[in-house]
Amino acid sequence: MKKYILMVFMLALGLSSISAEAQKRLPAKKRQAIEQTMYQMDYPKALEAVNAELQTYPEDYDLNLFKAICNSAIKENNQDAVASYEKAISVAKTTCQKNEARYYLAKHYCELGQKEKSLEVANTIKNEGRLDDCSLEMVEKLAKSACMTNCDEAATQAQIEKLKKEAQEKEEANKKKISELNKKVSELEQKVKEAQAVKEDTTKKIADPSKPISADEIYKLHFAFNKSVLDAESKEILDRFIVYLKANPDMKVKCIGHADMIGSEEANYIISRERAVSAKNYLTSRGISSDRIQISYEGDKKPELIDEFLVKKNPQFKVGDNLTNDFVKGLTGKKKAKANYLNRRVELIATK
Repeated sequence: MKKYILMVFMLALGLSSISAEAQKRLPAKKRQAIEQTMYQMDYPKALEAVNAELQTYPEDYDLNLFKAICNSAIKENNQDAVASYEKAISVAKTTCQKNEARYYLAKHYCELGQKEKSLEVANTIKNEGRLDDCSLEMVEKLAKSACMTNCDEAATQAQIEKLKKEAQEKEEANKKKISELNKKVSELEQKVKEAQAVKEDTTKKIADPSKPISADEIYKLHFAFNKSVLDAESKEILDRFIVYLKANPDMKVKCIGHADMIGSEEANYIISRERAVSAKNYLTSRGISSDRIQISYEGDKKPELIDEFLVKKNPQFKVGDNLTNDFVKGLTGKKKAKANYLNRRVELIATK
């Protein structure tokens, strides 16, 4: 009997810990309201809401990151932005969160013209050790910034060559160390290839959504404005992916999030990430291991290109129409709304 009493007590203690942890985080509805305000680029109003909520949730990562982004966007608050980013990094629970905050901090320094500090923060991401998918995505985005010309794939390749040289210098003294460094070099090279593969996804074949899932073809999920909720059609495609992945255990899947061109660059990166995560969460909740799922997010940087399958449901467009910002600006009414809708998507690709 004592044994069962102890088990009940431990279970209750565990549930209490989970509840306490949940109470430290801002409720989802409040977070979404703040994101919407930031999406509309009303940063002073968003910052006011963030500061109010931080009184109750001082350790919430998203709140601290939102505060830093708002301070970056408000010229007179630029000096406070760095401290806000450092706070966000300190409360981050995962390496991905830390590198996300570092990405925005490096971008902040870049926009202020402080290139050396920007590169210093970017190198912090690179020098943590093994570059995971999240870190590679952040480095790739930094490479696109105007003052980050030294933070591109050439810099990653230079790092690989440096590791090779170090391995050669230590060959006589430590054979084991050479083996470990060469293994690390191979991992970095593989990650660079994977990052390059994500860039080249748009060259892959567009899938016929009415046919069974095939490897190396792009399947598309679409979303409502500023939403990451999966609709019935998206779930149906994901369900078919689940069947395919369970039948082909050597296959993996990429989930690449996209946004329309309404709102700020930061807001579009946030919502495109949330859409990719929604697809991943749906797959994992139905038994697909998370290590078989790679997510990335492009914000509004890769507009949709109308293909032969999209045009069947959207005859107001023609095959080859590229839904860029200039193209969409030239549209009106329902056609413009539909173009924005088609840009709000997650692309799924089954790959080895």
